[in-house]
Order: sequence, then structure tokens, then C-alpha cells
Amino acid sequence: MKKLLYIMTAVLLAVISTSCLKNGLEELDTYEECDITSGEIYWRYYGTDTIPGSGEVQVKQVRLARAISIDEETNTIYILYTTTAIPEAERGNFTQEKAVVAVTISTAAIIEPIGDAPKLGVPGDWSQENKYEVTAANGNKKTWTIVVEPYQ
Repeated sequence: MKKLLYIMTAVLLAVISTSCLKNGLEELDTYEECDITSGEIYWRYYGTDTIPGSGEVQVKQVRLARAISIDEETNTIYILYTTTAIPEAERGNFTQEKAVVAVTISTAAIIEPIGDAPKLGVPGDWSQENKYEVTAANGNKKTWTIVVEPYQ
């Protein structure tokens, strides 16, 4: 009897939780933009402190972006940086081949690396320009070039 009661309850919950609503739903925006709107560069390094719970050495991060320039005609973003934010003892270890880059893209868009371009948000080789494809929510696509250079 209990088994039958459980089955009936499950069926009743399944029927109650379904919706027959077919109209009257609000129209959602279809985003067409596939742009990179800003970018930043970071340096991650091991600090001297340890994390109390695990005993591991703490990883620190500093933002290095100094100035950003976006050329919308060529779909190129230039991220210029300075190493002055890196502590003096760590500054000599900085290399563009292990920097971290993050970008902001259009609402509801996705970004994918092209070829050997590094993933965004993790250490990668930024000593050369890298290409990315940004896809808008409606399917529009643009190829963008990200260039990281020291601020002069």
C-alpha cells in the first residue's frame, strides 16, 4: 500500500510541476554584439605567507594593466602594462610568457582561442599577439587580436 501511495505522489508531483503555458511569455533580447570591451593583465606569484588551513604557500596576484586601446576597425585590443605594482623582490621573475590576461566581452557572447592562443584567465604566452573568436548570442562572429605590450 505504501508503494502505491509513493507512486501516486510522484505522478501527482510530476503533473503539478509541468507547465502548459504556450503564450504570454516576454520576448527576450537577442544580443548581436560580439566585441571585446576591455582587458586586463595580471601577474600571479607565490607569496611568503602560508594558508593556515592547508599549510600551502599563498598565491598572490597583482593587476598590471596600465592603459588599454581598442581599434574597432581592425578588431584589435592593446593591453599596455607596467610592472611597478609587482613587489621589488618578485619583479625580476615577471615574464609575458606566464602572464594572465582577462577580457570583458559583449553581453551573452562567448569567446574561444584560435590556434595556439592561450586560454584567458590562466597563465599563458602573451609575448606575441593572440587571436580569439567572439560569438554573439545571435550567432554573429568576429575575430579579435589581443596584443600585450609594456607601457612606454
